Amino acid sequence: MADLAEYADSQLLEDPRTVPLVLRAAESSDDAEVLDNLARCGVTSEVLRKIAHNPAAAEHPLEHLIDLDQRWMTYPVTRRTDLTAEFIDRIARRLTDRTAIFHASSAPRASDETLRYLAGHPSAPPATAEQVAERLGATTMTAA
Repeated sequence: MADLAEYADSQLLEDPRTVPLVLRAAESSDDAEVLDNLARCGVTSEVLRKIAHNPAAAEHPLEHLIDLDQRWMTYPVTRRTDLTAEFIDRIARRLTDRTAIFHASSAPRASDETLRYLAGHPSAPPATAEQVAERLGATTMTAA
Protein backbone atom coordinates (compact mmCIF):
# COMPACT_ATOMS: atom_id res chain seq x y z
CA MET A 1 0.00 0.00 0.00
CA ALA A 2 2.85 2.41 0.69
CA ASP A 3 3.98 1.93 -2.91
CA LEU A 4 0.47 2.55 -4.19
CA ALA A 5 0.19 5.76 -2.21
CA GLU A 6 3.63 6.96 -3.19
CA TYR A 7 3.64 6.13 -6.89
CA ALA A 8 -0.02 6.06 -7.85
CA ASP A 9 -1.15 7.89 -10.93
CA SER A 10 -4.71 9.08 -11.43
CA GLN A 11 -5.62 6.20 -13.77
CA LEU A 12 -4.62 3.64 -11.19
CA LEU A 13 -6.57 5.45 -8.47
CA GLU A 14 -9.71 5.53 -10.63
CA ASP A 15 -9.46 1.93 -11.87
CA PRO A 16 -12.50 -0.02 -10.58
CA ARG A 17 -10.18 -2.87 -9.57
CA THR A 18 -7.98 -0.71 -7.32
CA VAL A 19 -10.58 1.65 -5.82
CA PRO A 20 -11.57 -0.87 -3.11
CA LEU A 21 -7.90 -1.31 -2.17
CA VAL A 22 -7.37 2.42 -1.86
CA LEU A 23 -10.55 2.83 0.21
CA ARG A 24 -9.53 -0.05 2.47
CA ALA A 25 -6.06 1.44 2.95
CA ALA A 26 -7.52 4.83 3.83
CA GLU A 27 -9.93 3.27 6.29
CA SER A 28 -7.82 0.66 8.03
CA SER A 29 -4.15 1.48 7.58
CA ASP A 30 -2.31 2.11 10.83
CA ASP A 31 0.65 3.68 9.01
CA ALA A 32 0.55 7.47 9.22
CA GLU A 33 2.99 7.78 6.31
CA VAL A 34 0.76 5.73 4.01
CA LEU A 35 -2.21 7.89 4.94
CA ASP A 36 -0.22 11.07 4.33
CA ASN A 37 0.91 9.81 0.93
CA LEU A 38 -2.64 8.81 0.00
CA ALA A 39 -3.94 12.24 0.97
CA ARG A 40 -1.40 13.86 -1.34
CA CYS A 41 -1.82 11.72 -4.45
CA GLY A 42 -5.09 12.97 -5.91
CA VAL A 43 -7.55 10.46 -4.47
CA THR A 44 -11.31 10.98 -4.44
CA SER A 45 -13.14 12.86 -1.72
CA GLU A 46 -14.51 9.54 -0.45
CA VAL A 47 -10.96 8.36 0.21
CA LEU A 48 -10.10 11.69 1.85
CA ARG A 49 -13.07 11.31 4.22
CA LYS A 50 -11.87 7.80 5.14
CA ILE A 51 -8.44 9.24 5.94
CA ALA A 52 -10.04 12.00 8.03
CA HIS A 53 -11.80 9.39 10.18
CA ASN A 54 -8.80 7.06 10.51
CA PRO A 55 -7.28 7.37 14.01
CA ALA A 56 -3.82 6.66 12.61
CA ALA A 57 -3.85 9.85 10.52
CA ALA A 58 -1.47 12.35 12.06
CA GLU A 59 -2.17 16.06 12.41
CA HIS A 60 -0.13 17.11 9.37
CA PRO A 61 -2.15 15.04 6.85
CA LEU A 62 -5.37 16.21 8.51
CA GLU A 63 -4.31 19.83 8.02
CA HIS A 64 -3.57 18.97 4.40
CA LEU A 65 -7.09 17.56 3.98
CA ILE A 66 -8.60 20.81 5.19
CA ASP A 67 -6.29 22.77 2.91
CA LEU A 68 -7.58 20.68 0.00
CA ASP A 69 -11.25 21.20 0.79
CA GLN A 70 -12.32 23.24 3.82
CA ARG A 71 -16.02 22.87 3.16
CA TRP A 72 -16.15 19.06 3.20
CA MET A 73 -13.14 18.02 5.26
CA THR A 74 -13.53 20.30 8.28
CA TYR A 75 -16.47 18.37 9.69
CA PRO A 76 -14.93 14.87 9.74
CA VAL A 77 -11.59 16.18 11.01
CA THR A 78 -13.01 18.33 13.80
CA ARG A 79 -15.34 15.51 14.99
CA ARG A 80 -12.36 13.52 16.16
CA THR A 81 -11.90 13.45 19.92
CA ASP A 82 -8.28 12.31 19.79
CA LEU A 83 -7.08 15.72 18.59
CA THR A 84 -5.90 18.46 20.90
CA ALA A 85 -7.67 21.75 21.48
CA GLU A 86 -4.55 23.45 20.12
CA PHE A 87 -4.86 21.56 16.84
CA ILE A 88 -8.53 22.52 16.53
CA ASP A 89 -7.57 26.15 17.22
CA ARG A 90 -4.87 26.05 14.51
CA ILE A 91 -7.41 24.71 12.03
CA ALA A 92 -10.09 27.21 13.06
CA ARG A 93 -7.81 30.19 12.52
CA ARG A 94 -7.12 29.15 8.92
CA LEU A 95 -10.74 28.73 7.87
CA THR A 96 -12.41 31.09 5.43
CA ASP A 97 -15.37 29.03 4.19
CA ARG A 98 -18.69 29.77 5.94
CA THR A 99 -19.72 26.13 6.14
CA ALA A 100 -16.32 25.09 7.49
CA ILE A 101 -16.47 27.80 10.17
CA PHE A 102 -19.89 26.58 11.27
CA HIS A 103 -18.72 22.95 11.37
CA ALA A 104 -15.62 23.85 13.40
CA SER A 105 -17.80 25.61 15.97
CA SER A 106 -19.31 22.24 16.89
CA ALA A 107 -15.95 20.50 17.34
CA PRO A 108 -16.04 18.57 20.61
CA ARG A 109 -12.43 19.48 21.44
CA ALA A 110 -12.67 23.21 20.63
CA SER A 111 -11.69 25.50 23.49
CA ASP A 112 -13.89 28.39 24.60
CA GLU A 113 -11.38 30.82 23.08
CA THR A 114 -11.58 29.05 19.72
CA LEU A 115 -15.36 29.05 19.85
CA ARG A 116 -15.41 32.79 20.50
CA TYR A 117 -13.01 33.34 17.61
CA LEU A 118 -15.24 31.36 15.24
CA ALA A 119 -18.39 33.16 16.41
CA GLY A 120 -16.76 36.52 15.71
CA HIS A 121 -15.27 35.54 12.36
CA PRO A 122 -16.39 37.94 9.59
CA SER A 123 -17.37 35.01 7.34
CA ALA A 124 -19.26 33.09 10.03
CA PRO A 125 -22.94 32.49 9.31
CA PRO A 126 -25.35 33.72 12.02
CA ALA A 127 -26.00 30.14 13.15
CA THR A 128 -22.36 29.93 14.28
CA ALA A 129 -22.83 32.63 16.92
CA GLU A 130 -26.02 30.92 18.11
CA GLN A 131 -24.33 27.54 18.34
CA VAL A 132 -21.34 28.99 20.19
CA ALA A 133 -23.61 30.85 22.63
CA GLU A 134 -25.43 27.59 23.39
CA ARG A 135 -22.18 25.69 23.89
CA LEU A 136 -20.60 28.36 26.08
CA GLY A 137 -23.82 28.65 28.08
CA ALA A 138 -23.84 24.89 28.64
CA THR A 139 -20.17 25.03 29.68
CA THR A 140 -20.86 27.84 32.12
CA MET A 141 -23.83 26.01 33.61
CA THR A 142 -21.94 22.74 34.10
CA ALA A 143 -18.99 24.58 35.67
CA ALA A 144 -21.20 26.39 38.18
